[in-house]
Amino acid sequence: MFVKNADTADCEPPRARKLKTESDNCLAIAIRERDSEVAALLIDEAAKLARRSRELANKD
Repeated sequence: MFVKNADTADCEPPRARKLKTESDNCLAIAIRERDSEVAALLIDEAAKLARRSRELANKD
């Protein structure tokens, strides 16, 4: 499942957009995960990816 955010697709650098998509994908997998430890790891990874995506998007 690939998630796109149409509102920000045109103003983000390609790498930031890719990291945001990967973050969204991690969360989508985490919510279906039965093992809470694996879900927690996926959520942590999603947070890291989202943070880096925001950093790249905010660079001038």
